[in-house]
Amino acid sequence: MKEKFKGFWNVPNMLSLFRLLLVPVLVITFFYVPGEDYIAPLIVFVIASITDTLDGIIARVTNNITEVGIVLDPLADKLLKIATLICFGIVDVIPVWLVVTLIVVDVAMIITGVCLYKRNITIPSNFIGKAGTFVMSVGLIMCFFHSRLNGWDTIILYSGLIIIVISVIVYIAKNAGRVFGKKTTATSNTGADAKVVDTTAQKVSDADNSEKESKPATIIEVPAQKDSKLDN
Repeated sequence: MKEKFKGFWNVPNMLSLFRLLLVPVLVITFFYVPGEDYIAPLIVFVIASITDTLDGIIARVTNNITEVGIVLDPLADKLLKIATLICFGIVDVIPVWLVVTLIVVDVAMIITGVCLYKRNITIPSNFIGKAGTFVMSVGLIMCFFHSRLNGWDTIILYSGLIIIVISVIVYIAKNAGRVFGKKTTATSNTGADAKVVDTTAQKVSDADNSEKESKPATIIEVPAQKDSKLDN
């Protein structure tokens, strides 16, 4: 446990943690700060998005990539996005079915990422997936100005969803073997390493035993004591 949290207190992780704490702030400003275009929650959303960009750049530049950060960064992103979608769904800016669909997609991506991480499988995101995420982010920001856009924000969200679905299909088609295949490499290597260690230890033990056996026994001669009676 201590090893997993080693190096936790670094700038990228603190930015991710700060973004996570902004989720309830966004919800509070969304429902309790008056305004026609949701300016207050938009400011919170933009600040959170900036921290998302910064923590990734800083982590790569300073090489401060930790196991906790690998989990905390996408978790904060998804929770922020899910909270924003639910807020817009409650006020009927986004249709409920679209909110549910996008949340299911995000949760599925989180679960898939965790499973791949546990299996030590790293698959880089494709261009289609990045494009879908970008379109979805633009559509989500446009929702803050829903009253002025005559439904264009929802159209952009639909487009983003279609692109993401296509990226998932491409992802599965290209990486199905790696994702659903059996994990044999790590087990095989581990077994081989164990055999090498055992064999080496056995050789060392045999060498020690043979060396002990080859050494001649040392005979210590004790001089006989003179008979005191004969001297007398």
